[in-house]
Amino acid sequence: MRIEPKTEAQKKLNTWIVILFAAPLPLVIFGLWFFKWSSSRTNYSRLTSQLLKRQNIVLMQDGVGIAKEFSHILESAARDVQTLSLISITPKNYTKFYLARVSQVARFEKRDDSVGMIPLPMYNELIYLDSDGNEILRLKNGQSVSKLRKKHQCVESDLCDPSFLDSLKKLPVGEVYFGRPMRWYSSQGVKEEDQDAYLPVGYHAPEGLFVVGIDYRYFKDLLGELTFPYEAKRNLLQSYQNGNYLYFVDSNYDMVAHPKYWHVTGISRETGKRMHSMKTDEDEGKLPLNLKSYQGERLKNYFERLLTRSFIQKVPDLFEAPNLRGTNRIISVAPILLSKGQFQQTGIYGHIIIGCAFDYFEEPREQYVPYY
Repeated sequence: MRIEPKTEAQKKLNTWIVILFAAPLPLVIFGLWFFKWSSSRTNYSRLTSQLLKRQNIVLMQDGVGIAKEFSHILESAARDVQTLSLISITPKNYTKFYLARVSQVARFEKRDDSVGMIPLPMYNELIYLDSDGNEILRLKNGQSVSKLRKKHQCVESDLCDPSFLDSLKKLPVGEVYFGRPMRWYSSQGVKEEDQDAYLPVGYHAPEGLFVVGIDYRYFKDLLGELTFPYEAKRNLLQSYQNGNYLYFVDSNYDMVAHPKYWHVTGISRETGKRMHSMKTDEDEGKLPLNLKSYQGERLKNYFERLLTRSFIQKVPDLFEAPNLRGTNRIISVAPILLSKGQFQQTGIYGHIIIGCAFDYFEEPREQYVPYY
């Protein structure tokens, strides 16, 4: 059998067929590699997105948890002041009441940035007054006070709030009332005086008025609570400057506790009156800070966001904001729930604000790790 040799046309046709089949192979190989790379990258991006979302949720939950601790202190005081009205009114019984309510708070040592725990009674003021507001029995830091104050002798220069007593007197019998922080105001550069500071909680009983003063150091203790990224706040001011901190604002938009203690409302040693709030940025360090009264520029947008969004919606909030040094922060805001006293209608005493430097919201360091 004779095989005819291939013609020149057939040879060219076979060459083009080979070229047509072989040419797409690099494209196919590249396409498969790109698909695998793109799929892997998509999974990694999704993982990163989920991780950041999880970090956001953790920061919000931290805010809710610490807000609960704050409200728990207030709720406990409301119960205790009613309990105080049920025991016999004697110095001995009041001393037992004082010693029975002791917990621990953190003490920050600036010398070596160490943190220690010290026992501390919950209330540094226990007072029984008649219906007119005259003191009948008073314990200060566990000691019975011999020089009792008449109603007209209750003045702010003695860390006694006459407006609080007036509001308490006007309440129906059986109602509770929460006062404002009573503390000496300390400007920037002056050592803070917090030993006698307290927040009064009163109860109008049939036989008179009862007051417990929550030791202010319990509120300061919460400033050192661990929050995301869970680095110990051994130096509150340094943590604040790094963008990692928390502080409290009450329903009057006053600072109740803040790493910069000169922002917190207080009584002037010079005038014996409550300090006015700062208006402009030039007042910083000289006057306390109120979010609503502030008219400066540096914090204007930040405070407007809190006042018009975070504080209005009455649920946890989260947003991004740069601090004064330009560091981006994630801000978590949670309401301090309280449905007693004058807060029965709103159900909110104030808010906790947590700041976390954006640098801590990191992507995973590795894309692939073994799974066992």
